[in-house]
Amino acid sequence: MNDKSKTVTALLIALCGSAAMAQAEKNSIVALRTASSGSTVEIVVTSDEPFLRSEVPVLRIGKQEIILSGPADDGSLYTRVFYLSPEQFRSAKSGDRVTFQYGSGNGERLRDFGTLDKTKLTHSPRGGRP
Repeated sequence: MNDKSKTVTALLIALCGSAAMAQAEKNSIVALRTASSGSTVEIVVTSDEPFLRSEVPVLRIGKQEIILSGPADDGSLYTRVFYLSPEQFRSAKSGDRVTFQYGSGNGERLRDFGTLDKTKLTHSPRGGRP
């Protein structure tokens, strides 16, 4: 392999690595907030894949399954709001893996949202919806 081929190969490897990193960053937790009543904690997630299927959307935090959810206030199909009770939030730990799936149990097509950081919890002036 000559130097030009090596350079092209290295560039292709770098581009593929960048694409893989961009793919991994497509899902994110954009808000973690308490409702003004203190009765729920909202976790707002976004994805570049819309939340469209008719099956039950499930957010898994560690071993917990959160099924109470609703659409974003602006109606975006790429954002979903999940509602946790104070007990569910207390049971969750910073560092727990956060994933999304359709249906409970061993779901298919998991979306990885990284890990929970409870220090990001803010107080919302909104009333909360559940």
